[in-house]
Amino acid sequence: MVVQEGKTIVGEWYWGDRTPQTLSEGFSTMKSVTATLIGIAQTQKKLNIDQKASDFIKEWKGTASESITIRQLLSMTSGRREVLNGNPLADNELIAINIGQETTPGTDWRYTNTTLQVLETVLERAVGGSVKSFAKKNLLTPLGMKSKFSEDGGSNMFMFAFWETSCRDLAKLVQLYLQNGKWNNKQILSAEFVNDARTSSSALNQNYGLLWWLNRAGTTKSTSANAQTRIGPRHQNAPLDMFEAVGACGQSAMGFPTQNLIITFMRTKTLFGALGCGSDSQTSALNKMGSRVFELVK
Repeated sequence: MVVQEGKTIVGEWYWGDRTPQTLSEGFSTMKSVTATLIGIAQTQKKLNIDQKASDFIKEWKGTASESITIRQLLSMTSGRREVLNGNPLADNELIAINIGQETTPGTDWRYTNTTLQVLETVLERAVGGSVKSFAKKNLLTPLGMKSKFSEDGGSNMFMFAFWETSCRDLAKLVQLYLQNGKWNNKQILSAEFVNDARTSSSALNQNYGLLWWLNRAGTTKSTSANAQTRIGPRHQNAPLDMFEAVGACGQSAMGFPTQNLIITFMRTKTLFGALGCGSDSQTSALNKMGSRVFELVK
């Protein structure tokens, strides 16, 4: 799906029986939603991303995790252990809080899911109620999004994946950032947070903002366990100011500020579909499409 200047759908294409209303598993694009919810809470002065997460997670007081800031959680530099696979039947919040510290906060970048799940605790205690209700009231309803969140066995909303969304809803999320946090003339998200989210959050990985991927010329770390480092933009042919919500199986929502353009991709209908992430033909088509899109945008 391609959207120009926040209002014109330049093109919209779907496979098989999919329609603009079809919801699919968004995988880790949910991470960018989580960043947005934290940003909304900060805009409403319910928290500050530079304060300690232990102000809300009292269980961390007196532990090696006490000094972790909310910003470090958002930038994947908290140093927390990563063993969470997102078992829908487990209490993932309890697991995430108690899993422990691996490295000193702020000294290492590692892509995790555990990091994100503790933000459910932070948000719940900061807003004084259900995170799902907060998300519906302050994000889904104002933007007219039809997406659906999932909860685990402990009734905790998943913060790193397990949500159903559409190309149109992902485009709305990106548009909120292209409009510096405004929607229908209301400042839902502060311009300061939007800038933070779209700026390199750490020298450890200059292509990562606050739960949004970037496309800068500096260091890039992979999402693998050993987090290999390379130098240069993630997408060589794309503009350097682009930002992106990324999920497994080719889910992507890209924003291009200079061009005031949005491009979203989705593929499987359900979690991993019947055959992993889909057919080889879909994979080939998406790869070719992505390369061509970057050439045209740049």
